[in-house]
Amino acid sequence: MTDSELLALMDTEPARAMQAISEKYSGYIYAIVRDKLKTFQNEDIDETVQDIFVKLWQSRRKIDLTRGSLKAYICVLAKSVSIRKREQLAKAQKVIPLELISDYKADDKTVESELTKIELISFIKALPNDDRQLIMRRFYFGQAYKDIADSLGINEAAARKRCERILKKLAKQIEEVS
Repeated sequence: MTDSELLALMDTEPARAMQAISEKYSGYIYAIVRDKLKTFQNEDIDETVQDIFVKLWQSRRKIDLTRGSLKAYICVLAKSVSIRKREQLAKAQKVIPLELISDYKADDKTVESELTKIELISFIKALPNDDRQLIMRRFYFGQAYKDIADSLGINEAAARKRCERILKKLAKQIEEVS
């Protein structure tokens, strides 16, 4: 069944359309969600996949196949829903799992920059928990200093200053190794 036939079927036979989309794309969606939520529980992954299908249904009339395929739309939707869910789960836990700081996998960049990234990851992993939480929340999750301060039980100015000190410390450590 083509993308346009699936979209048309969503209006005439919604249950059949969603079943067909599920059969065709559920593995793809699960792979994206598992990648984004790999450190969280299976229930969270399943719930996120369900949320994606709900969002797909809700946005069915907004899908423009002239801009891309249904698979591309689903990919973007799955990634954005998964990232939002990851941020919600991390915020709810008030602790960022150490596993989120994954070991860096090299690609085709220079050896020097690869070593720097690997070293940076190891330095971040070695930070005390509160410092690691602050750095991860700020630069991995993009949280505002106010939210970070609230989660760590400090004021916003202290969170900013602490982040500045940690960054200087990390820069010095990397400079010493390089």
